[in-house]
Amino acid sequence: MPVREPVVIGIAGDSTFTNGLEQRDPFGQITELLSAPDLMIINLETAVADASVGRPPVDKAFLFKSPPASLDLLVDAGIDAVTLGNNHALDFGIDALEQTLDEIDARGILRTGAGRNEAEAYEPLIVDVGEWTIGVVSFSRVPCDWSASGVNSREQVAWACPPFMELADGAVLAALDEADVVIVAVHGGEEGVLCPSPFMVELEQHWAELGAHAVVDGHPHVLQGVTMHGDTVTAHSTGNFAFPPARGISGNSAIVELVVSEGANLESPVVTMRIVPVRSDGGVLSVPSDGQRTEIIEQMNRVSSGALVGNDGVVTVEPDHTGTC
Repeated sequence: MPVREPVVIGIAGDSTFTNGLEQRDPFGQITELLSAPDLMIINLETAVADASVGRPPVDKAFLFKSPPASLDLLVDAGIDAVTLGNNHALDFGIDALEQTLDEIDARGILRTGAGRNEAEAYEPLIVDVGEWTIGVVSFSRVPCDWSASGVNSREQVAWACPPFMELADGAVLAALDEADVVIVAVHGGEEGVLCPSPFMVELEQHWAELGAHAVVDGHPHVLQGVTMHGDTVTAHSTGNFAFPPARGISGNSAIVELVVSEGANLESPVVTMRIVPVRSDGGVLSVPSDGQRTEIIEQMNRVSSGALVGNDGVVTVEPDHTGTC
């Protein structure tokens, strides 16, 4: 049996093109980094619709709507896919979400995590990358207070709230049936906190036991650490990416690269992780200085357990390493 060439899947964090960010060339300084992976994914944490489309269905402190032209920036930068399972996809209601989906599809960008109905929202992204079939599922674990009744009244987003875990697990299992490698992207945790929330760690462990090869989380708006759940590589939070409020420690960001290669005796694929540090200052991304790069890696290692990020960005298993979390 011929050995398949390795491929690289890049995943980056929360992005929204509000406050004029789309006019500030947010990706221009890192297009080489974004074009390097064979499949590049970001978390699109915003409605993308005309100003006159949609209205907020609930009262929220922060509402995100980005102009449709902002999606052209993704295409030009080499971003191939977006995850939509997050707490801002429905900020301006169903009409705005439907335009979001139309605008994404019109540009040939791949997506998962939201749709026009429940089935579409939970449908995995299955895509051939090189000689590999990659499956990506995207869920939001926040907010879940509205879900106590068990009725999915927000069916346009894929939720990992407790009443809907059967749907989430079904999406993961469907992806495992079709793909060589499955990546689970989960939106949840406590904002501004460097340590992962216990319930998020439990979710990571759950999907690792189900068979996911990698779990990559978002939502805290800070870059958290890495770990291993068995053979499943995990990044607790990718932090901010093209996100206008990013500054200071919340501007420390990274592209999480998952390297997919053949395992011993070609029995099963091996997924390893490396971290590509970047800076996000007011949402404008840049290659960090040597000092900033060191700071980003040290920040991740302080809050990592069971794994460490090397100076070259490669994540290695270190069972004896226990971070401050």
